[in-house]
Amino acid sequence: MIHDAIVVGGGPAGLSAALFLARAGLKVLVIDGEQSALREVPRVPNYPGLPEAPSGEALLERLRAHARSQGVEVVSGRVEGVRDEGGVFALTLRDGRIHKAEALLLATRDDPIVANLLGLKRNGLHVHTDFQGRTSYPRVYACGAVRGLVPDHAITGAGDGAWVAVNLVSDLRGEPYRDYPE
Repeated sequence: MIHDAIVVGGGPAGLSAALFLARAGLKVLVIDGEQSALREVPRVPNYPGLPEAPSGEALLERLRAHARSQGVEVVSGRVEGVRDEGGVFALTLRDGRIHKAEALLLATRDDPIVANLLGLKRNGLHVHTDFQGRTSYPRVYACGAVRGLVPDHAITGAGDGAWVAVNLVSDLRGEPYRDYPE
């Protein structure tokens, strides 16, 4: 199966991006390396709409469940190889599984593996992007803390994930995309 987009990273930015991509009708896969810093946060008291202050792990599970409810497939694994097969990216996971997609969205915080494999332009530790989240490699986007534009907080990362996803959909469709009924 070839997905429309693969999101590498299962934290708030990646899951938010996946949710927006799926709501646009795209076939989306999230590859979750289970490295989100949010997993270690004991309580998240400031996430809008969640007054009970869940643990970071509980918040991630809610985000995953929401994404899955929109058709997002989430798999655990670490990307160890990336090939551009002329319009389709093939990502090889550590366990040998291969997943393919037309576009990639990196939400990998400080994990440089995929960025290094693709030779992406960097700003120090961060992946260089334009304002819309496009990297130096065609059809590869980045969102959240990996861009270095947002602090490592769940709410800002999730907002940036949504922002970049809307731009990715707009690019794929060749016209502005809006995630609300006209």
